[in-house]
Amino acid sequence: MNLIDVLIQQHRDAEALFEAWRHTPDEEKPELCLRLAETLTLHTTLEERWVYPVARTVVDGPHIDFAVEEHGEMMQLLSELLRIRHDARRRDATVRQLEAVVAQHMSEEEREVLPRLRKMDSGVFGPSSDEIVRSASDARREAMRQLETSAPV
Repeated sequence: MNLIDVLIQQHRDAEALFEAWRHTPDEEKPELCLRLAETLTLHTTLEERWVYPVARTVVDGPHIDFAVEEHGEMMQLLSELLRIRHDARRRDATVRQLEAVVAQHMSEEEREVLPRLRKMDSGVFGPSSDEIVRSASDARREAMRQLETSAPV
């Protein structure tokens, strides 16, 4: 599986988590908050460290700049979500906001960015997709620690 396929699979995984949210009992939602945060943090890490630097060479800068802004919004919402994950009313509202941002991000990316990157030689990303995902997983652990410690009070 190449890196573009990995990103698209992560989009589907995020969609599945949001769909699962609608069918998950309230008492299980705090754990699902963690899964959402881990999934989206890994995806953001992959894109910002490996994909977007290459994408800037083939996609208009504003598309990438907007994607980075969306990542910032996602990370703020994830930080908030981790902080309030046991407060059902606030948690559900935050997940709805997060889902809207993620859906917009995925749509734009699959329409404007990923098709152009798919045409490129997979070697432009450097390491293999397995190595990139492994490295991003390590970085995700640190990002999750930061999210959990920087969650606003």
